[in-house]
Parts: sequence; C-alpha cells; structure tokens
Amino acid sequence: MRGMKGWRILAVGWPVLCLAFAGSMLVRPGRTLEQRIADSGLTLIALIFFAIGMSVRRRLLEERGSATVLTVATVVSSGKVTRTGKKTIYFPEFQFQAGGTVYRVKSPSGSSFHHLSEGRTVELYYTPENPRLFYVPTLQRHDRRVSALLQGIGILFPLAGLFAPQLRALLAFLSAGA
Repeated sequence: MRGMKGWRILAVGWPVLCLAFAGSMLVRPGRTLEQRIADSGLTLIALIFFAIGMSVRRRLLEERGSATVLTVATVVSSGKVTRTGKKTIYFPEFQFQAGGTVYRVKSPSGSSFHHLSEGRTVELYYTPENPRLFYVPTLQRHDRRVSALLQGIGILFPLAGLFAPQLRALLAFLSAGA
C-alpha cells in the first residue's frame, strides 16, 4: 500500500530516537535532577501526541488503500452529538447506492466543526467487498491536518527537550545582559 512503508518507518523510528534523546538527557552531567527529568519528560510526553497523530494517519492510509470505488453520496444527517460539558461533536451520516443496495453509513471520526450540511452531495470512496468501509475526501483533509498537527507536536517538543540546556543558557545570558 502506497504511503504505508514511510508511515511504518516514522512510526517506529521516531519513538526509538526519542527514547534515546530522553536517555541522553537523563545522564547528561552538570544539570540538576529536576532539569534532567523535565527535559526527558518533555520528550516522552510528546510521544503521546505523536502516537495519536500516527494512529489517525494510519487509519487514513488504510481507508485510502481499501476504499477504491468512487460514488456520490448525500449527507443525510449532521450526526450531532452533545457530550457532557456542552461539547458538540459531529459524525455526519451519508447515504449512497452500491451494487443496487442503498447504504447509510456514519463517519468513523467526529469533529467539533459542522463541515457538511444535510442534503449536500459529496464524493465518497467505498470498499467493493464491503461498502460500509468508506472515506469522504472532504473529511479526510480535515483529519490529515489534525494528524499533521499532532505529529508536529510530537516531533518538535522532543527537539526542544534535547536543546533545552542550550536554550536555558541562552535565556540566562539574555536576562543577565538586560
């Protein structure tokens, strides 16, 4: 499947590299224990964001790999769900025809934004063997952005932790000069 090989390399390689970063920060001399824990903790906590972003990316790649038949679907419901704390999430529902059968399917991922209004027609790709497995390119664009944001946090924060001693020294120098 196109894109899966690169996904696997990044999904395995980056966490291993982050663990090496965290280990090197723990043994670095000349720093207090609190600084060592904070720097390595920043690296390890960021891996949670990275893992969530990569799992979303994996789902998107799998959907694109298996759902290959294009059709036009109608948005039949916004899928509005109000959770505790007055948070509203939308899981749009689509209706389309495949092989003489009408299917009504619900988006597997929700969003706090109402992207698609009822009655709108959209492109939908479904799996020929199981039309209930599908993706909607309009919604996938949003999910790709969320995935990239989470992955970016997971990549930038460990680097900040790795360079934290240099950043502290720079801030100390700048504050001493002021």
